[in-house]
Amino acid sequence: MKHLARLILTLLISHLSISAQIDVDRTIAIGRNAIHFQDYIVSLGYFNQVISLRPWMAEPYFYRAVAKISLDDYLGAEEDASLALERNPIFPRAYLLRGIARFNLKEYRKASEDFLKGLKLSPKDQNLLYNLSIALLEDKQLDVAERTARELLALDSKNKDTYRVLAQITLERKDTVATQLMIDTLLSLDAHYRPALLLQAQIASEQKNYPQALQTIDQIIAQGASDANLYVNRAILRYHQKDLRGAMNDYSEALRLDPNERVALNNRALLRSQVGEYRLAIQDWSKLLQRDSNLYIARYNRALLYLRTNEYHAALKDLNVVLNRYPAFASGFSARAEVRQRLGDLKGATRDQIHLYDLQTSKRYRDQMNANNARQAQNSTQTRSEKDEAIEKYHMLIETDALPRNERSQYSSLIRGRVQDDQAQRTPRGDLLLTYFTDIDKDGNQAQVYFSPLLERFNLRQSQQGGLRLTLKEAGGALTQQEVQQVQKHLSTLEGQATSVDNLFFKGVSTFLLQDLDQSNLLLSQAIEQKPDFALAHFVRASVLLRINEVNPTHSNKQSQITPLSELNETIRLAPDFAQAYYNRANLYVKAGDLSQARLDYNQALSLNKHFAEAYFNRGLLSYSEGKIKEGTNDLSRAGELGLYQAYGLIKRMNN
Repeated sequence: MKHLARLILTLLISHLSISAQIDVDRTIAIGRNAIHFQDYIVSLGYFNQVISLRPWMAEPYFYRAVAKISLDDYLGAEEDASLALERNPIFPRAYLLRGIARFNLKEYRKASEDFLKGLKLSPKDQNLLYNLSIALLEDKQLDVAERTARELLALDSKNKDTYRVLAQITLERKDTVATQLMIDTLLSLDAHYRPALLLQAQIASEQKNYPQALQTIDQIIAQGASDANLYVNRAILRYHQKDLRGAMNDYSEALRLDPNERVALNNRALLRSQVGEYRLAIQDWSKLLQRDSNLYIARYNRALLYLRTNEYHAALKDLNVVLNRYPAFASGFSARAEVRQRLGDLKGATRDQIHLYDLQTSKRYRDQMNANNARQAQNSTQTRSEKDEAIEKYHMLIETDALPRNERSQYSSLIRGRVQDDQAQRTPRGDLLLTYFTDIDKDGNQAQVYFSPLLERFNLRQSQQGGLRLTLKEAGGALTQQEVQQVQKHLSTLEGQATSVDNLFFKGVSTFLLQDLDQSNLLLSQAIEQKPDFALAHFVRASVLLRINEVNPTHSNKQSQITPLSELNETIRLAPDFAQAYYNRANLYVKAGDLSQARLDYNQALSLNKHFAEAYFNRGLLSYSEGKIKEGTNDLSRAGELGLYQAYGLIKRMNN
């Protein structure tokens, strides 16, 4: 486990003097306490309040950055730390925090610069010195890293973590003798110091002294360690010792501790396939694919096992996905040809065999294979999880690198799992609909209220006439029984009133809420006939038509030119400041596969309303789908900051 950076955050939430009014001071204190108790989501709300009241203060941005970094939102933390430094450029801990964020973004040079800036303000800060040494180590500036670490030792001669850094530096230099001397020093300070024992096991493993490495890992586990990664490492070492059953047990224990441990799932599946437990192996790869559907090697493996278990349709489905992603994957075409032959699709099997022959005889394929083989010879220890793009040279092998490097900073393991769900699904937020109701959260608080100048103008006019107030609500759950009764009562009242444009409109809204779609469409159409420039009526009719199409895809409107898209176009033409209409239209474009137009509409929605969390969220997902991870993370960070806290789960998942 190389370069496990333990970036210290402990002192970041200590008290800072604030020159502000007592209510602001108290709000910050409550937010800090929330961080202390690891309620990061809760803390964000308090710091957002202070920022809205005192945007010139540095401290709320700083503490919000602490919360975000604890949620693995490193881009958001970097931005907030920068905002803190804009307001207070002599803030050493803000430099420390931004450096930590940049370190986790693997921007080691920038991180080092931040730590150095902090040290100019606070030369004896051991946190800054320690993190600087780690960043320099990761940036391969070994000599400077060593000087920094020894400077830290001069301040604290018994600092185990500093000796650990020095051990990592010597190991990076391939000086295992010096590394072992440093490990001996560490163990003399603390015989149970886990990082030293792990380094010892790593050296033994790299020297292929698997019994010694295994003995050291056993020692760590015997001390009460309950880290899934330790069991993964022991499983790999046991595999090298031909102890397949022991390896299997360790992978299972790792998954008991962490059901989403990828290497454990993959390797257990490989082991199970190796010993003939095909059905169980399929289950493991299925779990892995549920977590990440883009693991094509796992999908290919599953397809091969489906073939062995005579589940040909399932095998064909998996192979189709793989070959769509890798159209030059010769082994995939060979497997699919066999599957098609067994399904009796002789023409399809022949096409795959011909395509396979064309691939294998092409110069491009031979050149690619030669390049792959050269890369494989150059780096024979590369693990399967790191070689997804090199699927052409895949053979069903176990991941045999013992003690794999953990790229994540150690402090991240302190974050509570309940705060973030790294299994969060990439499901876009739904359309916004007109309704009379607002959601109430589990604490009894009113949920998000979507401001719209157009809607506010309409509600103001209605309030003057004694009418009902409309609001926007995200599409989702059905009305409660009480809400249904309220709508029915309102509809009954409307029936007793004189028919007018507004009367028709409210009837259309009410019948839509009651899911009487055809009647709603009729009523809204009548309102629009009387008042063609009624933007809100066009907006609601777009929702109605979309719902009709979902319920009955064969439905054809009498006026075929009237579609959800045409109605949203008309809404925007009549009300160009209606951000929610752009948002709904963007969602419609996403469903239609027109991502470029969707992005334009999300952009426009956000230009009209910079606090539109759902637009940030969906635009972030759009960026992820296009491979723009940084852009997507930025948008999801903003969505989380604005209250869509499931965004942090997606950030965690997409950046792991």
